[in-house]
Amino acid sequence: MIGYWQFRIRIYHQSLQQWLDSLRQISLGLVALFPLALPALLLIPLLALGVLADSASDNSLYLNTLWGYLLLLYSWVALQRDGIQARQYQLYINSLPISAAKRSWCELGIILYGANVFVLGPLILVVVMFIHQLNHFAGAPIRALLHPLIPISGLLFLSGYYSVSAVQGQRPWLSLLLLPLIVVPWADELVKGQWLVIWLVAIVLERQLPAVPLPLANWPRGFYLLLVQADVDNPRNEGLRWVALLLLVILAGICVDGVNEPVRPYIANLLSFLSAILIASSLFDVQALRQRYQLYLTSLPQSKHKQQVYSLVYVMSKAIPALLLLAYLSLFGTGQWALWCVFYISSLAGILIRPKWFLLFPLISALLVFFICP
Repeated sequence: MIGYWQFRIRIYHQSLQQWLDSLRQISLGLVALFPLALPALLLIPLLALGVLADSASDNSLYLNTLWGYLLLLYSWVALQRDGIQARQYQLYINSLPISAAKRSWCELGIILYGANVFVLGPLILVVVMFIHQLNHFAGAPIRALLHPLIPISGLLFLSGYYSVSAVQGQRPWLSLLLLPLIVVPWADELVKGQWLVIWLVAIVLERQLPAVPLPLANWPRGFYLLLVQADVDNPRNEGLRWVALLLLVILAGICVDGVNEPVRPYIANLLSFLSAILIASSLFDVQALRQRYQLYLTSLPQSKHKQQVYSLVYVMSKAIPALLLLAYLSLFGTGQWALWCVFYISSLAGILIRPKWFLLFPLISALLVFFICP
């Protein structure tokens, strides 16, 4: 068992290293800096735990922080799925004389190892807080002892669930996407325990509801169908882009609630800059697809210029749901919407003209806006 565990851990480390190396090979400054940001990434859950473990924290702040925490956890574990499951070595692993129970326990240990502070942090806090409650409130009723543990216990359960579901490839579209979007504006209507119960009900519902297939038969044929099919076959890039956008929105919402009124426009301006770049980065996927199917695309009765226009139309159409999300949360005023359009168009132009240095285009546009409209 020890030898099998060491073997699986070595595969996990190798897969994680290959993933980081592939990021470094991409010559985009925004992506190349990601490995350097990994240590800072681990500090985010530690900062969030202070809010999530406090039963007296504001309900709106708790739900926003919980949502961001679980989104980050799910994405982080999902990115490591191949290494955790050792997919490249499945034939060899299946031939080993290891029982199914030992394999399951070993994979569960690797999930915990991969999720690390996201799950271990709540687990340690639950134990520490429970011991503290027993020592200081030994004669109190059980309800009084357990009530302060409800928020952190709910976080521990949800962290464990989403870690396992990320490895299993489940897509929590209801509990991790739709539900928080709907309930966060009404966070103060119920207490934390009631919101956690609603979250668990959403998890049960999404596991019972059948997956809805995406009908591609009614889509236009040719170039557009190729773009849609590529996103359906490889949803990871677009999914991570949406997770990053949601995390930006959650963080901006928390900051807006915690600062004075004069500071809020500056936070909205920063959100418009970052979200525009993030949404425009979808053009990178389309450009890579065009490069991959270059021979096929030259056989179509369309010029390269026309295909480029179609690519821009497709990318802009994918930006509509993100714009609806930003409009629904009411984080932007008229000025921020104008800035968003400037940053989005300049980012698209940068990707088309100088992909390796595309960040210079929105940065220059931001500086021009700053000097023209101080």
